[in-house]
Amino acid sequence: MTDRKIDYETWPRKELYEHFKMTPKPFWSVVYEEDVTEVLAYAKEMHISFYYAMIHTVSRALNSVREFRYAVRADGIYELEERLPSFTVMDSGSEQFRIITAGCLGNDLPSFAAHAESLAASQKEFIRYDKETDALIFISCLPWIRVTGLTNEGLTDPCDSIPRISWGRYETKDGRTTLSMCFEVNHRLIDGYHIGQFHEAFRRIASAL
Repeated sequence: MTDRKIDYETWPRKELYEHFKMTPKPFWSVVYEEDVTEVLAYAKEMHISFYYAMIHTVSRALNSVREFRYAVRADGIYELEERLPSFTVMDSGSEQFRIITAGCLGNDLPSFAAHAESLAASQKEFIRYDKETDALIFISCLPWIRVTGLTNEGLTDPCDSIPRISWGRYETKDGRTTLSMCFEVNHRLIDGYHIGQFHEAFRRIASAL
């Protein structure tokens, strides 16, 4: 499948899109507790980064929900073939972060983790602007604190359709590990129902690890 232009006149979401099109800032956010017990256990067992394991699991779950793959372009609405993660990294001992964009995702988590680690090690510049497209997922993490709310910078273009996902420090209690999952999305394309679908997909993928 390649990126597919939506037939706007027959698009079931047309009426909702038209409503939120009247809003100059159609972005909304939500934070909820996600169970990541299996992702953490798998990362430890395979000796890979929990962060990269989370990026892969989150990206797979998000891509499984069609609405997250919608993109607003100059000539219409498109359903993307795939969104790739663009994520922050910070070197040990540094206070500055860099933005890394993955070149592939796939279903194999260890291979993705190796790919992400290689990219992070080789990229010296803050960001590779030549890799910036509208087919990304902006991902970040605040591992120092338990996050209870979050907003992103730069959300001024009402046609911006890139989902922003972040999470905070994980906590383990009674044998289960949870963290705060933070979404900031465009209401022209994504509703609370689709966040719920993401949650179900995340649990399904995590439980299968």
